[in-house]
Amino acid sequence: MSDDAEKTIAAGAFRLEAGESMTYTYEYHEMKLIIDGRFTTAGDTGQEVTAVKGDLCYFPEGSTITFSTDDFGVGYFVGQRGVGEA
Repeated sequence: MSDDAEKTIAAGAFRLEAGESMTYTYEYHEMKLIIDGRFTTAGDTGQEVTAVKGDLCYFPEGSTITFSTDDFGVGYFVGQRGVGEA
């Protein structure tokens, strides 16, 4: 995480296996690059998108997204997070 309190940035990897799902509400803007496998993302607007290796996804602050996969998915994320935000 960045030491700049005005512009903190965090990055890391995210993996999900078949049969698992995760719902997350973004309190910051985030980009996710799908580096292997595939994710299905369902937004709070009802829109559903399948992202595959090589796709770049943007999740705006305030959005609630449910991630799932029929096999597995690995993503690399970068987000501008405040101190203490997940």
